[in-house]
Amino acid sequence: MSEDKFGLDIGTWNIRLSSLSAGTFISEKNFIAVKDKKYIIGYGNDAFDMYERAPENIDVDFPVHDSVISEIDKMQMILEYIYKKLNRGKNIKGGHFLISVPTDTTEVEKRAFHELVANSKLRARSISMVEKSVADAIGCGIDIKSPKGNFIVNMGADTTDLTVMSLGSIVINHSVKIAGRKFDEAIINAVKQTEQKLIGYKTAEALKINLADMGEKPEPGEMKIFASQMASGLPARTIISSDLVNNAVKGALMPLLDLIRNTLEKTPPELAADIIENGIYLLGGSASMKNIGSLFARVTGIKVKLLKDPANSTIRGVTTILNNSRFDSVRYIPKEKEYN
Repeated sequence: MSEDKFGLDIGTWNIRLSSLSAGTFISEKNFIAVKDKKYIIGYGNDAFDMYERAPENIDVDFPVHDSVISEIDKMQMILEYIYKKLNRGKNIKGGHFLISVPTDTTEVEKRAFHELVANSKLRARSISMVEKSVADAIGCGIDIKSPKGNFIVNMGADTTDLTVMSLGSIVINHSVKIAGRKFDEAIINAVKQTEQKLIGYKTAEALKINLADMGEKPEPGEMKIFASQMASGLPARTIISSDLVNNAVKGALMPLLDLIRNTLEKTPPELAADIIENGIYLLGGSASMKNIGSLFARVTGIKVKLLKDPANSTIRGVTTILNNSRFDSVRYIPKEKEYN
């Protein structure tokens, strides 16, 4: 069916694909598992289940790093897998694709997202792209044609995007490597230094999800985990307190909050006044931490608008653009790839 339309958002930790005709989207871990360097034994969530558990002959990896596709062949296989899964095994060809691409990357890096779909088995009829920051704004319900200034903070797995927008244009945008994995690293280091034990990213993420609370007076809590003792290497049951997790995450967050304040200082005064009045839009998977909005508000002195289901805000924006012709102006095709 030539009129099938699909939206695509590719992140370091997750890949999301929406189908306009089906009225739904799928989100899976952006992982692939390879045995003996040549046999694919798992994609998506199945591959992620093997992460940090697989033997040495099984490589479990994610082909996107710092918002850039680093291994396009593996990324292509993951895309084809999730596309087939979304379409319940149906062989749908000739669809129209809209891809969100990171704003703060080079044109060559952005083109890789286009080539990913163009050279795949999906046989796309057309492929267009939209800046991720613009898709985020539309996903937030912002009137992008309004002259008012808006500040969007998207906290992902590897990077956080800081964007100031007005009149449909990006006034300020930069991407910083302070996001989910940095918070996990901070927890790993805190457990190592305080408990003299070693944990992996998956355990650190579980601690973050279950214990992290960025409120002014968080309730105490604890979680039992297994960790390796540094002295012997043997596993041991360990109790980790919420204080340890909160202090680690807040320490990693403070440089980001400083950058947010710095961005506001560089914002033109009239737009900054709009942001102070309207608040900061906070989205992305890492925005799901408990009371993170209140921490941002306390430190910046500006109210925070935390979206419902913040992890899927970008794909919602991409799907909205696909579904409404009034947003056609935000879509573009690389000049050398224009379709006749």
